[in-house]
Amino acid sequence: MSRHVSFDESAAWFVLRRLDENDERVLALRRVSIPSAAEVSVVAEMIAHAFGLSSLGVVLKIRNHRGRLIPLNSSIPANSKHRPHVLEVTRFFQHLHPKPRTVPVAVINSSMKTRLQAVDHRVQRLDDLLPQVKLQHDDRLTQELRSLDLKLKFLYRRMEVADSHSWKGMLSRAPLW
Repeated sequence: MSRHVSFDESAAWFVLRRLDENDERVLALRRVSIPSAAEVSVVAEMIAHAFGLSSLGVVLKIRNHRGRLIPLNSSIPANSKHRPHVLEVTRFFQHLHPKPRTVPVAVINSSMKTRLQAVDHRVQRLDDLLPQVKLQHDDRLTQELRSLDLKLKFLYRRMEVADSHSWKGMLSRAPLW
């Protein structure tokens, strides 16, 4: 019984390689039909289901016959049984190995002591300058109050001059319109 592939789906052949179980061997060959409008999660689930895998907690990688990665989506290129894609199953962060600590703890401690001393020195300097800053603030406030007082006196004199004039019912000079 042969399966008929319609225009809205493509069929691709895959072999399984279980790197999550530290097995480099090729285990199974399967043909998977992928709908052309399927989402990535659906495609991953279809491929995992074809091999009887759970796609939770693992990473699925697809490589072509040259060993290059292929995006896992609905446009996986069709291939033949003799040149299948390789489905690699790996764990999250499987191939990452943390590097040993390169900075000794003594260096970290000395740098932290230096930073703490710098912060302590800045705080001490600010405490020493606090009375001087308060005096400067008071002087600046006094100067601004004097300036404001002079401006108010000026405005008060102008208002007195303006109040001293009164309207006598006619213009003393003809306007220059």
